[in-house]
Amino acid sequence: MGDNLGKILIIDDIELNRAILREAFTETYDVLEAENGYVGLELIEKYESDLTAVFLDIIMPELDGFGVLGELESREFLHRVPVFLITTEATAYVAAKAYNYGVVDVISKPFNLTIIKRRVENIIELYAHRNKLESVIYKKEKSEIEAKNKQFSAIARGETIQNAQWSIIETLIASLEAHNIESGRHIRRISRLTNVLLRDLKISHPEYNLSDKDIHVITKASALHDIGKIAIPDRILLKPRSQGSLSEGEFAIMKTHTTKGVELIEAIRASLSDDMYTFAREICKSHHERWDGMGYPDGLVGSEIPISAQAVSLSDAYNALVSRRPYKEAIGHEMAVRMINGGQCGAFNPDLLECFNKVIDGIYQEIYAIDFIQ
Repeated sequence: MGDNLGKILIIDDIELNRAILREAFTETYDVLEAENGYVGLELIEKYESDLTAVFLDIIMPELDGFGVLGELESREFLHRVPVFLITTEATAYVAAKAYNYGVVDVISKPFNLTIIKRRVENIIELYAHRNKLESVIYKKEKSEIEAKNKQFSAIARGETIQNAQWSIIETLIASLEAHNIESGRHIRRISRLTNVLLRDLKISHPEYNLSDKDIHVITKASALHDIGKIAIPDRILLKPRSQGSLSEGEFAIMKTHTTKGVELIEAIRASLSDDMYTFAREICKSHHERWDGMGYPDGLVGSEIPISAQAVSLSDAYNALVSRRPYKEAIGHEMAVRMINGGQCGAFNPDLLECFNKVIDGIYQEIYAIDFIQ
């Protein structure tokens, strides 16, 4: 029996495969086994709340792996519990089909248990953290915030909501740092540059109708731009340069952090002010859209992209260039500016580029040059 870390279910018609995986995880998890898809679904129905992961073979009698995934898809099971596909046929077609269902990883036979254990444990931890975070948020929405707000006048209530709202945002940001997704310094840089860009845009292009309050809220909401990365597996999110660039399938998963971010914002909707909800949702979803329509997830063109997301996109592009990442070295300030203006990092709003070129040298000296000296 395991150490109360939950249950792992192995669905595979070959007993030897089940035995190998059972041996790898039995010290820390309670391991359940099913010899076909129908038995697997019965065990999922019985133990769903205790499951921390499922291993699922493709080729099985009676009901194969994709048949099981089809059943699970309608239950939103794969959002709550990571499912790993195990197969001897790890073709691009099989992988793409599995990822479309929501499988978090495709594991090839024969098994390399050292690598599998590390990958599985990382993803289980990621899911556990996200599920706990969502649970905390829901409880906070339904009890703590409402209870406190009833005790205050309209003005005091507004202050309480703002404090609770920022507390939740800080919790989300902390989760990014905890998983080495983004550092607090990275987030502060993007927020600062977004703020300066929008303040200059307000003065030089009043047609955007940006108020001081809008700029203040967008600046805070910008901290959540990559919150959807909480739902992306570490093997993709933190893939080192030594392993090459992301595959087509991996990049497709990476791009879902935009819509996953929207899902998280929707989950805390009741705890956000209307303007914070609007701007955070815009930024999460659209900060990878491009002025020329070649971005994602919706392929928006030009002014179809919310100005909040446009500003964060430009700030994020610059910050990404001048920062070191697991998959790249940092690029110098002057080169980064040339690349952005030359269209090598995407297409941006000409009005925002005008503002960027006016303020970026000062921002570099204010924030980046100091950081890089340390």
